[in-house]
Amino acid sequence: MTIFIDENFKCHASCADGLAPVESAFFEGKCPRYVEGYRYIPAGESWTREDGTVFTGEMIAPAEDIRLLEAAQAAYEEARAENADALAALEVLGVSP
Repeated sequence: MTIFIDENFKCHASCADGLAPVESAFFEGKCPRYVEGYRYIPAGESWTREDGTVFTGEMIAPAEDIRLLEAAQAAYEEARAENADALAALEVLGVSP
């Protein structure tokens, strides 16, 4: 999956000026909110946190509270399942969405 990272290696789900595209299977099937709560440092790159700690890539790590990201992903998956159920019911009824 293609994600986009900024100069601080924060992930973005869509392209915008100043963002670099990177490929990562880690984010396959994840909702935009989940993706945007992560930091991705590509191999050969490094990022220095405010406290001076240096992280080198390849590294994928939450940049926000993982519980919030997991809750967003769970809600996304539930909505997708409900949508699939609704589409299946329409198909049984012979109604085109």
